[in-house]
Amino acid sequence: MNADDLDQLPTAELQQRAFALARHRHDWGFFIDLFRHTPAAAQADNLDPDVAEIGVAIDDLVAMWRQMTEGEWGEAEPLARARFVDYLREGEDTVD
Repeated sequence: MNADDLDQLPTAELQQRAFALARHRHDWGFFIDLFRHTPAAAQADNLDPDVAEIGVAIDDLVAMWRQMTEGEWGEAEPLARARFVDYLREGEDTVD
């Protein structure tokens, strides 16, 4: 799927796809970078998972974001959408 096709998807679909890819990759940095631009930012920096627990930590971070934002990006939505599209495009270019 190219960037134009991805850009046509609703934010919720982009988020779902990007989160699934990041979870699969255990990409803690993706979530921390993304969440630094949301109201959950203060608590996100305090999480420092053990590598063995990274999957659980990612789920905890996503749950915390949902609780604090009620699942809405608010003013950060354009930035989040752009990051989701970039991340998904990068994911197509790499082989796990």
